[in-house]
Amino acid sequence: RLAVPSASSLPRVALEEEVQSSRESGTASRRRVLSTAAAGALGWLGGSSRAAAAPQLEGYNPAEAVTRPEAGQAYFPPLTPPLFTRSTVRYELGRGAWALEQLLVFSNVSATVRTIVVRMEDGGLWVNGPQWPTGEFCSLLDELGEVRHVVLPCVALEHKAPVKAFVRRYPQASVWIAPGQYGPFGSCGLDLRSCKMGYQVDGVFPVGAPGAGDSLPPWATEFDFRTLFVDLPENAGPVAETAFYHRPTRSLITTDSVVFIPDSPPPIFRSYFSNQIVDEPNFWPKSVLQAVFLPLRESSGPDTAPLDERWPGYGAVQGKILRAPILRAFADARAPAEVKAWVSSVAEMGDFDRVLTAHFASPIKATPRDYLNAFKYLDGPTADPPIACKDWSLLQDLNTVISENKLGAPVVYDTT
Repeated sequence: RLAVPSASSLPRVALEEEVQSSRESGTASRRRVLSTAAAGALGWLGGSSRAAAAPQLEGYNPAEAVTRPEAGQAYFPPLTPPLFTRSTVRYELGRGAWALEQLLVFSNVSATVRTIVVRMEDGGLWVNGPQWPTGEFCSLLDELGEVRHVVLPCVALEHKAPVKAFVRRYPQASVWIAPGQYGPFGSCGLDLRSCKMGYQVDGVFPVGAPGAGDSLPPWATEFDFRTLFVDLPENAGPVAETAFYHRPTRSLITTDSVVFIPDSPPPIFRSYFSNQIVDEPNFWPKSVLQAVFLPLRESSGPDTAPLDERWPGYGAVQGKILRAPILRAFADARAPAEVKAWVSSVAEMGDFDRVLTAHFASPIKATPRDYLNAFKYLDGPTADPPIACKDWSLLQDLNTVISENKLGAPVVYDTT
């Protein structure tokens, strides 16, 4: 069952026929599949592009963050470490927006996870993807204003798990969530009647663009939004994410759709790891590769080589707006047409000039065209980002395990 924004203009039938043919006749047909998909690239991206400045970080100043550890950094029970010293930092994103950032640590993966807070024109706070409400988090949030609206923008566990505790802390706030919630932290289908989240939910985002008969959240006068929802029966649960366009500030707010990896670890890493570890030259490249599920492939060059040359996978993903490889491999490879239709609808919401995200670094100075370009691989082979074939080995192996053991929907598109 697929419920997605209209994709009638996409050459999906031809692509599916080529996919089926490739299964029957091997590599030569696979090349035809990629060529067929590539033929639509210029049309989707609006034809030939003029030279433009590459997307970059602008107004990203985590070193100027405010902390308040004396307010309390523990929350129990936590989902993942940090256990008793879960630091929160708050820094300005400009235009009446702030980041409240915590650290996510799981096994060998460590990454930032960011709540985006927007002060609306009436002075109330719109809180997107709230993290664990420690004393420090709430203290840093409360001094910005009154929390009036809470948003759960996706189904990813690290964003979903803290919301129940946060809503209990701010019961006066309206709560809207992405459809397709599943698992131990609550479930919800496509409407309120199906919601069993363990807390009051005021609305479920409609799939695609809101229609004439859809209920709208009280903050819709300032925000537009588009929702991806793909429910493949073989998967453990749906793939869903809602992206938001804040009209007054021309800001696109998105959770996981794209990332921008900075050239050094954000300061919050020092709240969990020692300075000696963080200052080790290979700490950040290795942390990035583990977070995006690329192998720790080190080149055979000298130890004095630049880090982006010493760690080729890191060099391929750092310093640009891109779709995280893990989502390319697990989501996009199973529902390429649906993801592409959603991305196109997100880019059409408004003429945004920056993107605020939940992981790694933002604000990202970027336009709708830049956002679309991060998904060019959905039109066929591309060298941007130039991730080498050998660096896809880990994700390809995981997809093989999923396929052979029937743990998820089959891969229908080569996103590498």
